Formats: sequence, C-alpha cells, structure tokens
Amino acid sequence: MKRSHALAASLVLALAAPVACSTETDDAAPGGPGGGGTTTGPDGGPVEPPKACSKPTDCPSKVCTAAGTCAAPTATDGVKNGSETDIDCGGPAAPACDILKECAKPDDCTSKVCQGGICQAPTSKDGVKNGAESDVDCGGTGNPKCLDGKDCGKREDCESDVCLAGKCATPNSMDGVKNGSETDVDCGGPAAPRCSDALACKVDADCKSDVCKNTGAGLVCQVPSPTDGKKNGNETDVDCGGAANPACEPGKACLVGTDCDKLGCDYNKKCAYGRSCTTHYGGDTCGLGGAGGRGAAAWESCCATAPVTAGGVTVQMDKYPVTAGRMRVFLESITGNVRGFVQATRAAGKIPELPAGTPLLRAEWDLYLPSSFAGNTNPPPAEIADTDQGGGAPQNGIYTSVYRHLGGLIFRNNAQSSTGCMVSSPGTHAYWFPNAVQASLGDIPHEHAQTVYDTKGMNCIDYLVAQAFCIWDGGRLESLPEWQAAVGATTYPWGATPAPKQQDTNTYFGNRYPTADDAYLRNPANMVPAAYVPTAAQSIEYASYRYSYEYPNLIATDYIVFFVPPGRLKGRTPAGHADLLGNTFELTSTITTDANPFAARHRWSGNGSWEGHGYNRNGGGNTVLLNKYGKLGLRCVKP
Repeated sequence: MKRSHALAASLVLALAAPVACSTETDDAAPGGPGGGGTTTGPDGGPVEPPKACSKPTDCPSKVCTAAGTCAAPTATDGVKNGSETDIDCGGPAAPACDILKECAKPDDCTSKVCQGGICQAPTSKDGVKNGAESDVDCGGTGNPKCLDGKDCGKREDCESDVCLAGKCATPNSMDGVKNGSETDVDCGGPAAPRCSDALACKVDADCKSDVCKNTGAGLVCQVPSPTDGKKNGNETDVDCGGAANPACEPGKACLVGTDCDKLGCDYNKKCAYGRSCTTHYGGDTCGLGGAGGRGAAAWESCCATAPVTAGGVTVQMDKYPVTAGRMRVFLESITGNVRGFVQATRAAGKIPELPAGTPLLRAEWDLYLPSSFAGNTNPPPAEIADTDQGGGAPQNGIYTSVYRHLGGLIFRNNAQSSTGCMVSSPGTHAYWFPNAVQASLGDIPHEHAQTVYDTKGMNCIDYLVAQAFCIWDGGRLESLPEWQAAVGATTYPWGATPAPKQQDTNTYFGNRYPTADDAYLRNPANMVPAAYVPTAAQSIEYASYRYSYEYPNLIATDYIVFFVPPGRLKGRTPAGHADLLGNTFELTSTITTDANPFAARHRWSGNGSWEGHGYNRNGGGNTVLLNKYGKLGLRCVKP
C-alpha cells in the first residue's frame, strides 16, 4: 500500500514579536567619534539582528511572527522548541510536564517520574515524594502509612499514629496510668495512641475505630461496623471493602479486586468500573483529547457503560470498544489459560445462553481455546494441530497458544486469504508482543511502545477468546440487535449530520486527525488538496473512516497508528456510546451454533472500518468462530 509522507503544514502561528535593542555610541564608546554605533544586549555583548522568515520551519524555534521574523523559544508558544522535552514543558527553562508528556529526566515531570521517556502518574511505589504523600511513597490519602522518622502532616500519616513536630514518632504513653490528656490508660487524647474498642473516649479521634459513642455506659470506643460512616476495622474505604464488609463502588479505595463490586482494584488502589480496567493504559484512557486526540484529556474509564434496549431487554453496553490493555489484564490474570477459565465457569453454571438454552461457548469448542501464552508444542494425541491458512506440515499446539490467537497467521477454514494481523504485511495486531514472540510468529517487531498499543481498540481476536473475555469481565459480547439499537434510527449514530469524510490511502498524516481537524483542512491558507477538504456537511472529527485518523505517525508497516484509542473522535450516540461507526467491525453474540467451530458462525456488527469498509446498520460479515481479522474488534454488554 503506497503512502506519501509529505510534511503537514504547521498548526502554530506565534504571536510574540521580536525584540531588537540598539544603543547610540558616544565619544568614549568603542569606535570613537565617527566610528559608527554597535548593537548590544543587556550583557554588553553583540546582538544578532532578528532572522527573517516566511514560515515556522524557517526558524530554529519553529515560531515565525506575523512581522516575518523568528521569535525566541518561550514556554507559551505552543511548539516544542528550545530545551523543552514536550510542547511548552520540560527542560531547564519551561514548567514541568504533566503525565503522558515526553521527558528526559525526572525533573521534567510534575510527578518527578520519567520512565521510557514519558512522565508517569504518581504512585506509592515510584521512590519519589509526589502527589499527596507526606514523605517518599507514604503518608497522605490512599498511600501506605509512614514509618517512624518520616515526615508527616497529621497522625493519620503515620504507622505509629503519632505525628510530632512534623515527624512520625514512637508512642511513649507506656506508664500504665491514665494521665495527662489520656481518655483511658495510655490511650486517647492528642498525645497518646488511639484506644481499643470499649475503652473510654471523648471524641472519635480517641478511638482506633474512629467512633466514640454513648450507648448507655458513657462515651466508649465502638466496635467497627459497615454502617458507622467511618473507615475502620479492615475496611478499605468508608463502610466497604475488606472481609465481611460490602464491596466498594467504583472510585473507592481498595487493596484487592474482591474489595470492589466490579472485582477490579486499579493501579491507584481505587475500585475500577470494570474488572478489566485496572491498568492505566487502556483502562482509564478512553475519551476525548490527550494523547491521540485534541486538547486536554477528558478521559474516563474504558469500562464505562450506557443502557441499550433491544427486544424489550435493557443491558449496559460498553461505551467504548474493548482496548488491548483490558485484554492484557484478562489474559495475564489467568496466565493465558482461557480454556481452564471457560471450563471452570461452565462447571459453575455461568456461561451465558443466547437465546435461552444455547450456550455461547460450547464444550465441544474447548480444545480450540488457548491454555497458555506460548501453547503446548508437544500435546497429547487428543490435542489439535493446524496447518495455518497457507498449508504445510501440521503444527501441534497452535490452538493452545494465546500468541497464535492474537497474532500471526490465520487458522484453517478461514474465508479470508489475509487478515492484516501481521505487522510485516503491512498490518497490525493491537496486542503487543515482545520481539522474540513476534519472531516466533514469523513477524517483525512492533514499531511503538506497549503503552501505545494498550490504549488502542483490540483487534485480531477470534470469537472464542473474545467471548471468554466478556464473560470474565461480567457480561458477554453484544448481539447484533443490541448494536443496531445503540446505533439508533438516525442516518449516523450521532444524528443526520455530519457525514464522515472519506479520505483515502494517499492522504498523508498532515491531513489526518488529530494532526489536522476540519477547520485546518478547510482553511485555504493551508493549501490542502480539494479532495481532502470536508464540506460543511462533512467531518473527519466524528469517526475513524477510510484513513482519516493517524496517531502516532506511520513509520513503516505497522498500521496500529490508524486504530483509534476508543473515544478520541466526537461521534456519540444520545446514550454516549462511541465508535459505533468506523474504526473496526465488532464481534457479536449473534451466532449459528454447531459442535464443529468451523461449521458454527457468528455475525459482525456493521461499523465499517478505518480501511474503508462501508458502514451498514444491517450488520457486517458472517464468519467461522476461529476467524480473526485486523479490522474486527469487540464490545461487551452486562446485565
């Protein structure tokens, strides 16, 4: 596939005016009387005259003023220049960068954490005092308590529960007498440890349970309960989490997944909106703006849902297609043993049936499910071998390998001759593999960091593994009628207009979102070829359709750049569902079942794709269960 890489016109016009300083010479100045003047700066040295320019690329700073002269770099000019590590941030002369911005060293970041050239969000394991911490990786809301000698702002910051002169201190109330400001023997009051249950108190802060109450025997510390409005006992947040307490809602503090009603405790130790959304990249990076979008990030959980009613039944449908990051959380949590998970779930009677009596994952299909990441190359006789689509000698254990299900060549009996799941095709698969794994699949390495792929919509996945993921996440794949109900009755999911502008394979990245937007393409000053200019009724900002999106810029053959991190484009249904038109088709639970997975078939949704496949509200393909395709993703629904 040919592609032009002409540079995009700059989107930045600097408003800063150049400053030219000059001084008149007198008889004592160098040159003497009649010797001519010199132009000097504040330090007495010569000042070069401003360089003339006609466009930003003429200038080292990439900023050409309206007066036609190059401006010096500033931290407000909207361009990465000077010593900056990202646009207007990082380096010795600019403010520190926010998370996900590029950096060269820790001081470039507000979090003081720079890993892989990217500023990271503060955590309680990064070895830096940041966020709400009172000392390095401790103290403050949501972090471990500090050991003795560490900085503190209040007693709650300390493991000892004693903060004196800004330092965590060892309690010294050990004289066996109720004295001083103590409310009971060696406890209570501002200078002693908190009191255990049933001991005397005056205020809640005197008690380990943080509850001081008179229940008929005077003010005493109460036993923690999940109805007292306090975080106490083994609770991870107020009245929830921990053994024997109700599970916590999303956003509440947690330690493990079982503390949460969605079974997901995320990387910030907060309950996630779904079991699979516990990672940062691909977990809470869905929505508008930020990396791969325009403007400030307005992101939310990739597990956010909105209701859809089809056939009189209302379900909660994912607002966003499933990301590769969510799939990674699933597969790593079960160490790649999809078969074992499905069999255990079936034994517990929890495989959904649609319609009633028709299981979405039949026992006869289990041998085609992966049992580990690499697979079993020396399987027992009952194991299944495959020759791939291209023929050749049977290769044992192909179906047992997660790697084979999510990348590399396609399985036999596939109706397609090519899937676009090989990076070297060109093509892509959004599930990032290490270079050695890529080589074992006969493919070349990915061209970007794993964090880029994890934010993208998942693709190159067959029905069996996709359905297992949705079941693990608490639901199932959407059905075709549910997708159609979410799309609605208007021309497009978001209404009658605008129509998605169809670019083509010859457009270069300067004409693609988010490098360009509708206003940029329509501006005559940017001299965009007419074929790429959206009319008033068209837009490249609503759907990823026919090469209208690209982030990061394409390097060679890894087309992951054309996949949208879910939600970056504006197209939304009235209920808030994103990406129902374009990006990729989606697998559905609308199947024709058969004991042989090569005879059973499933339907695709009608999204169309970024590669130019047409949008069709009647639905897309009808393929075998072990089909995988570079333009086929997934979305889940929950009861």
